[in-house]
Parts: sequence; C-alpha cells; structure tokens
Amino acid sequence: MSKTVHCDRCSQEIRIRGDLVTATMFFQVVPYHEDCYAKDLKGAKTLILNNQPINGFSGNFLTFIAIVVFILSFFINDETMIYLSILSAIPIIYRLYSFIIYERHLEK
Repeated sequence: MSKTVHCDRCSQEIRIRGDLVTATMFFQVVPYHEDCYAKDLKGAKTLILNNQPINGFSGNFLTFIAIVVFILSFFINDETMIYLSILSAIPIIYRLYSFIIYERHLEK
C-alpha cells in the first residue's frame, strides 16, 4: 500500500500500525502518533473531541458491543428501536472508516 499516513499534530509519517491512534475531532477521524496523542489529547474530552481511541482495545470493544446492539435492535418489535440502531451504527461506521482510510495502509 503506497499511501502515507501523517500525524495530525507533528505532521511526521506514521509507519507502523501499532504507533497509530485514531480519534474523532469535529466529527472527523484524524490520525496521531501514540506519543502525540498521549501528550496532548488524552486529557481533553468534549462532544467535538473524544479522548477514546477508535482503533485501540476500547474502540474495538465498543464496536463489538455496537454490532451486537445493532443486530439485536432488529429483533425487538418496538418503534423506538430504529433510533437505537442508528445510534449503534455510529461507532461501527467510525471504526470501518478508520480502518479503510488509515490502518490498512500501514505495516503491522
């Protein structure tokens, strides 16, 4: 894969998937080095900037739970379940976007 991924904070190239941390900023997925993320962004948490990484263990766990809730919402016969399925689709879409745009271009 020839696409290069650059850190949003220091603008240096990220070469290894283990050094990549993706987070949401202004509803956009942005890549960071693990060190840049830990130093500057870990403490800030707002609606616009979420300090939970999308591609870490917690992000993968949240995506798994969202997939389970998304599937279960189709088996419950209630009109309000459509809202739950839409809300549970958001972390799934973020995780897929992070993988397709950034992670698949890096070495393991």
